[in-house]
Parts: sequence; C-alpha cells; structure tokens
Amino acid sequence: MSNEDLQRTMEFIVNQQAQFASDMVELKDLVGRLARATLERFEAVDKRGDDFDVKIAALVDSQMRTEESIRNLTDDIRNLTAVVDRYFRERNGRSEG
Repeated sequence: MSNEDLQRTMEFIVNQQAQFASDMVELKDLVGRLARATLERFEAVDKRGDDFDVKIAALVDSQMRTEESIRNLTDDIRNLTAVVDRYFRERNGRSEG
C-alpha cells in the first residue's frame, strides 16, 4: 500500500469516526428526550388516580371477555365444520354404493 493509499484510508477512518461520534451525540439526545417524555407520561397517568385505574381495569376485563367470545366462536365453527364435513362424507358414501 502506498503512502497515498494509507493517507486516504486513514482519512476515511477518521471521517467515519467523526460521523459515528456525531451520530452518538444525536442518539444520546434522542434517548434522553424519549426517557423524559416517557417519565412525564407515567407521572401524568399516576396523577389521574383511581378513575383512570378503574377504566384500565374495565378495558382489561372487556378484552378478556372478547377473547373468551372469540374462543367460543372458534370452537363453534370447528364443530359446525366437522358436522358439515361428516354430512358430505356420508352423503358421498351413499351415492357411491
């Protein structure tokens, strides 16, 4: 490698390091802002008190009931599919015999 190639390589590395350092400063700033915003949101939720907790509990309960309903409907569809499938298998079996 010539001195000129070595010089270009070193300049490239130095420039990359400078860009990396600049990006790290931006990332640290961004993470700091996100952390502050998140903390502010948690504090705001905490200040809402029991009324907010009741709403969250109701939402969780509603979601659990919805999931149970979906499970029941899924079971009903499976059962109906089995009945229809059995009907057509029996019907096709009679027509072949």
